[in-house]
Amino acid sequence: MEEDLESQLENTQEEQKSNDMNDTFDSEGKPPKKGNKKIIFLVLLLLLIGGFGWWTQSLPKTQLWQSLPSGAGIIVGSSDIFTTWKSIHDSEWNTSFANSLSSTKQKIWDSPIGSNSILHFLLNDYPLLSGVYQTEKDGRAKIVVVDLGWKSKLTDHLRFLLGKKFTLEQEVLSGDKKMTVLKRGNTVYGVYYVYNNLLILSTHQTLAKRAFESMENGGELLELSEKDFNDEALLEVWMNPNAVYSLSEEYFVEPQLSLQGIGRIMGFQHWIWTKTGSGLTANIETSQRAFSLEPVWWMWSATSSSKELLSVIPKDITMASHWGMSSKIGERRAALLRANVAPWKPLEDRLGISIKEDFDSWVSDEAAWVKLLPSNLKGKDGEVMLLKTNNPALASEKLRTLNLKVESMTLERFSELKYRGFAIGYLGVENLLPRIYGEAFDRIKRPYYTVLGNAVAFSNHPLSLKRMIDAKLEKRTIDLDETTIPKSAMYFWGIGDALYQDLPLWIDKDGLSKLKSSEDLFSNVTSFEGVFSPRAKYLKASYFNITYGDKSENKVAFKKQLRKQQALDSREMNAYLDGVEMSQFKAFKIASPIKSDVDNMIKVKQNINQ
Repeated sequence: MEEDLESQLENTQEEQKSNDMNDTFDSEGKPPKKGNKKIIFLVLLLLLIGGFGWWTQSLPKTQLWQSLPSGAGIIVGSSDIFTTWKSIHDSEWNTSFANSLSSTKQKIWDSPIGSNSILHFLLNDYPLLSGVYQTEKDGRAKIVVVDLGWKSKLTDHLRFLLGKKFTLEQEVLSGDKKMTVLKRGNTVYGVYYVYNNLLILSTHQTLAKRAFESMENGGELLELSEKDFNDEALLEVWMNPNAVYSLSEEYFVEPQLSLQGIGRIMGFQHWIWTKTGSGLTANIETSQRAFSLEPVWWMWSATSSSKELLSVIPKDITMASHWGMSSKIGERRAALLRANVAPWKPLEDRLGISIKEDFDSWVSDEAAWVKLLPSNLKGKDGEVMLLKTNNPALASEKLRTLNLKVESMTLERFSELKYRGFAIGYLGVENLLPRIYGEAFDRIKRPYYTVLGNAVAFSNHPLSLKRMIDAKLEKRTIDLDETTIPKSAMYFWGIGDALYQDLPLWIDKDGLSKLKSSEDLFSNVTSFEGVFSPRAKYLKASYFNITYGDKSENKVAFKKQLRKQQALDSREMNAYLDGVEMSQFKAFKIASPIKSDVDNMIKVKQNINQ
């Protein structure tokens, strides 16, 4: 039996060898060509790829930049949606950014879409543009456009996904072109449609139709200075400052004339946001705009200045800004006079003064606005406007003379308050500073003043000037030897948590309710600074930096700053009120503004041409 098994095994092995030989040689006894199957497979694969490439190239395409109608206030763009999403998710800003969103948007933000392979396949490496518009019919409207390339052909599944949450209706765009409307009951939540390679989503049908017409007629965003994405940017933002003002105007407590003015001068801007360690940096490119005389910022030179004025600003503040002023004040006043715009003329007639002799004679080429830490200075009482002077003695003399003249015409409660060697006066004239130096100075409603070396300070409350005096004498001001101050047309800086507490100064209740969820975003900002340089000599020199820190540590540091400031404000010192020595608490209480001061101010009749 064993012999039979061995015999069968040997026969099987011989047959296998014979088969192997037959596979090795063809019918003519020659070995066949190796890799025929691989070559055939490779050729077929190349034909398939080539055919697919030809098909994708043959599809009609529309440039992303042609999809948004002109007139947008803000445009946000990204060259890669998911890379931007993941970059923020992986950064220290993730939690604070998520907390600033509404609950619905937060669920989307925190969802695992970043690891969703299908969405990556659909959207990865494809750019996006989003625009915000202020429209007459619909108010604020938004649109988002994604360039999906050939993958736009795969977006039919959107109807299946969206149909679970919305009622979908078809609306005619033009001819046989239609858009899908998302509704719940009678409420329209948005619309979307596909145009060649682009997926368009909008909050309003009117804007969606405008985008369609723009693409059909070859329209484009003519305002954009560059029509290409920066590969290193986390996000890119294009802004028209005038349009931004109109988008946010409804939330302002009062007309932000200074913002309006800077918008007219700055022109169209391109902000390129990048992530730098624990901070975010935006390099700002500004389209060139010819300088025009604006009643709002007509004294702004938009050129670099010496920064001497910064040496009187305290280190601990909520925020501040500094800018260069024109040295050709006479020429600019003459130009405004020729245009019949001279708001200072009624002042000269009413008070019998000369603006050229009493103000322009001592003012120099720098100005600044400071919002001091709140402490016991609430609202506008904590704001200070500064003007540089190269002749402090002349400034003191001219302001003192005007002080006495105004006092003789009104019922002033004091002539002069002296504190630590500095004199504080009060000029009870309505709209004094904005009439003389433009509406950028409109923040000062009750002009108390003092001269601090090469700086003339104006404030709504004498305690603000007291704090400036204390900081100067005790060397708690900005140290220019240790601080790198960039040369710029306008430099601004501040503290995030302190700024959030002061938002009621500028934003109304409705606006604050919308910003309430953003407290974490503000509280995590340790500091911020920025530069605006719109003139030709300083183009592409503008930037905005935000430094991120731990929220709890920031709050502790800010509370320490407030306690320290309150202790400094509460020190026992004496002051002189009209030559009578008394405690500084009593002197400043008497000198502080009261309700009747508004009625007691010298009124100047407003001329509509002035």
